Amino acid sequence: MNKRHTSPYLATFSPDMKLFELVEMSPSLLSILSRLDVRLPFGDISVKDLCEREGIADELFLILCSMHTDDSFRPDVEALKPEMLAGVVRYLRLSHRYYAEHMLPHTSAHLERILDHCDKLSHSVLRRFYDDYTTYIEHHFEQEERFIFDLVDGGGIERDKADCSLFDMPHTDIDDRSNDIASLIFKSLPEAAPTKLRCAMLEHIYALRDDLRRHSNVEEYLLKPLVEKHINAKR
Repeated sequence: MNKRHTSPYLATFSPDMKLFELVEMSPSLLSILSRLDVRLPFGDISVKDLCEREGIADELFLILCSMHTDDSFRPDVEALKPEMLAGVVRYLRLSHRYYAEHMLPHTSAHLERILDHCDKLSHSVLRRFYDDYTTYIEHHFEQEERFIFDLVDGGGIERDKADCSLFDMPHTDIDDRSNDIASLIFKSLPEAAPTKLRCAMLEHIYALRDDLRRHSNVEEYLLKPLVEKHINAKR
């Protein structure tokens, strides 16, 4: 069940808290700093100071941190400000780049190590499953970039141009494909494929799956209502 919050972000977060305290509280937030290209070192500055330095609205930054930390967190739609739209799109674009340049290559590198220990049939099956999986993800990103993000960046997003149905696409397809690959690695590869390599690959597949779930939550519960607010404001 989705949690209700009286604050626009988690009560444990605050613009006045030190950035190190935020990361210490939830180390997974390091990936947000990475995809936002936050410059290190950041010393003993506060979240608010960092956001001012990086040109990020602190309220939006903490909403994103809340959604990343707590999968059940849902921002208060009424509290969302139209000017957040560009910042959310920027974050999602940078997330696409983070997946393409960081998460997918790391997963692929582990795949290649496993394939070196597979017989011809297992090699072919695993390669096909993984290639289909990454192609599906890349196509989904391309559709979002073309039919949503590009229009928002141009400032001319309209109901008859923005394909808002993309928000309603079944992201469970990505989950299913992730789980199919995980099942194949866990159950079906020959014993010659070392357990350590399998576990490393599984860790990356599950990490990517979970991050993509959070990504889709940002699209559905943050980007979508902001786009709808933008469209309604132009009527």
